[in-house]
Amino acid sequence: MHINKWRLFWIHYGFLLLFLLIWAVLTHSYFNLHVENATIFIPWQSIAIHLFATKNAPFIKALLIVSISTYFYLFIFQDLVQKQFKRFAIKFCLFVGALIILQIILWAFYDWLLFNYTYEYEKEQAWIETQKENGNLFRPFSALLIDSFHILTQNRFVYGLLVLGVDDIIFYLLYTAFFTLVMYVWQNRKREEALEKQQREVEIQSLKAQLNPHFLFNSLNTIYSSALSEKDTPTAQLVQQLSGILRHSVEEVRHEKTSLEKELAFIEKYLALQRARLPQHSHLSINTSIHWDQEPADIAPLLLIPFIENAFQYGISLDQPSFVAIRLEIEDKKLHLRVENSLLTIPSHQKGAGTGLPNVQKRLQLLYPHQHTLRFGPEKSTFLVDLTLQL
Repeated sequence: MHINKWRLFWIHYGFLLLFLLIWAVLTHSYFNLHVENATIFIPWQSIAIHLFATKNAPFIKALLIVSISTYFYLFIFQDLVQKQFKRFAIKFCLFVGALIILQIILWAFYDWLLFNYTYEYEKEQAWIETQKENGNLFRPFSALLIDSFHILTQNRFVYGLLVLGVDDIIFYLLYTAFFTLVMYVWQNRKREEALEKQQREVEIQSLKAQLNPHFLFNSLNTIYSSALSEKDTPTAQLVQQLSGILRHSVEEVRHEKTSLEKELAFIEKYLALQRARLPQHSHLSINTSIHWDQEPADIAPLLLIPFIENAFQYGISLDQPSFVAIRLEIEDKKLHLRVENSLLTIPSHQKGAGTGLPNVQKRLQLLYPHQHTLRFGPEKSTFLVDLTLQL
């Protein structure tokens, strides 16, 4: 199911920021100043520093946590969903490494703020004098950053992390795991609901298109028998192919998946009927190629036929030079379909609603999320459909 990345980011940020602000007010941890008098005046500068510039400032903390967890879910966890385990492991290791480096930079940055800007709202005069004597106040950021890396290099790396503190890193990883789990469960539930709705719509459309199917099949069988008795073999074959197409359309659409063998047989019968109905002209070209390595696999029924049907509907003309080229390859359960047809000037009364290909695109997103790539549209003087699908 498609996710609007920016919308997800800002909604996530809004919820987390609201939670952190409420938590800050309830615990008073952001506004407790070290003063002796009971009645105090809190400068606005101090409030701004607590909200934006300290280690646990809500606005920055929420932005950091949301950025890390959202990035992990959108760009790293999806490899695990797609069973790209090697790529996921590499990305995860790089993610943890980048998280450690980021935390080191943040440690230095917060020290830099504390030793240069926030001390007047945070510490007593004795502390300020001590820091001045030790040369900590007004130190450049680069020096503090080098100090942080020295702690790691002069000690063992793991021990250096313990010295600097790993609680933030562990918290980031735990929150990322929690957010990823929630999003995965929610997205799967939404996808199942959309899939059920789409499946019901397909079944309803199929039922609407069925005009007493048993009567229709019996009639085709009668015509087939009549053609055989009159030794009209070509007609009998066409009737048999049409019967197979109708039966596949009526019966297989009720199932979520059908065998690849049945679907390819259905497509071949459809192509045979198209060749039979179209007269042979020098300016009319139909080229088809279907290759399958015979490895058993399942596919959603009637998933590919709209691309092929669209090519014949809008790419063939008896009055203009036109062509249809179809290449279908399935190897190691990876399907690649390329359909190309001529771009023609179609009269307005012959144009369809224009919803066929977008509907198939939506169906692919529901049935095969993260398992397909699809592009279609005009290219120069042709219309191209290119689909790659992992079965």
